[in-house]
Amino acid sequence: MTQTPLAHSDRVRTWLCDHALPLWSTAGIDPSGAGAWEALEHDATPQTTRDKRLRVMPRQAFVFASAHAAGQGDYLTLARDLFGFAMTRGFDPDTGHLAARLSPAGEILSAPHDLYDMAFMLLAAAALAEARVDTSKDLARLEQSLSRLKAPRGWFENADHSLPRRQNPHMHLFEAATELFRVTGDPKWRAVADECLGLFREVFVQPDGRVLEFFTEDWAPVTEGQAVEPGHMAEWVWLLDRYEMATGKDTGVDTGAMFGAAIAARDGAGLLPDSLLPPSDSRRTWPQTELLKACLARRRQGKPDLLHPDAVLAPMFAEYLDTPVPGGWYDKRGLDGRLLSSDMPSSTFYHLHGACTAYLNAADA
Repeated sequence: MTQTPLAHSDRVRTWLCDHALPLWSTAGIDPSGAGAWEALEHDATPQTTRDKRLRVMPRQAFVFASAHAAGQGDYLTLARDLFGFAMTRGFDPDTGHLAARLSPAGEILSAPHDLYDMAFMLLAAAALAEARVDTSKDLARLEQSLSRLKAPRGWFENADHSLPRRQNPHMHLFEAATELFRVTGDPKWRAVADECLGLFREVFVQPDGRVLEFFTEDWAPVTEGQAVEPGHMAEWVWLLDRYEMATGKDTGVDTGAMFGAAIAARDGAGLLPDSLLPPSDSRRTWPQTELLKACLARRRQGKPDLLHPDAVLAPMFAEYLDTPVPGGWYDKRGLDGRLLSSDMPSSTFYHLHGACTAYLNAADA
């Protein structure tokens, strides 16, 4: 079928390449060498006294390595520095556990060996490998660290095997393993992705397209405190498409119900709330980026054009990216449009860079 063209590639390229990447590669980085700042004020002033999350380092390393590989600028040294900081300063010397929280100076405050954080370390390693950086020794260490979390099915949340078990870390492990297989061709990473895919098909996704978030030790959905986030439903549409492109294998998942359920969750402005269960009165930036990527995945597949990507991009720019500082963003609004966030979390750049790059790639294609 004939696809309606994507109309805003110049606007997206200007925002990303001329403004966002330069801003976050300078103001967003701690000049002392202790990684990236946790957040910037809306005027781009760094929050220098705020604790840092370890996961921000590999997420930003992934962004800058991916930007370098995409020809969006020379950010490879910065990507290597951020990943190197996480590898050398991010493991507790006594337990070997991966850190989660750091002081502003980069000292470890907690090290639960969290699966979510581990997934992003692996994802950053994949992006650096694609940029022709030798990450073999780092990957060997990360593979061994991941093995410490292996459960009879899937992986534990952390070293303490905390409950409930969660969909979200497995989604990002699926993402990282897919990218590692695509870049390295190593079948062990496809095996990791396939185990996560099995959990998605048999446990996470429901017949009506909803994706559940929380589970018991034996992967039964929790009956109290369950959650459904439409942003994750959209994110899976994109990631399943990435898997099929990387492996040449059909996932066995018809994403139509999931995509339709995500679209149905939009508010009057065409934007996704943070949560359907429990009902949320807010909507962050990141679900909009994942909805855009889902639209682009469906477009690549030649599926019926239920929602044009530009119908997501336009309100996303209007509500979140038209800010006083070019390349910045508003992170959260109420369903009525009120601004709820007071700063720009660095971690959101992972979502925005991915969505903008996917849009530009689709427009170029």
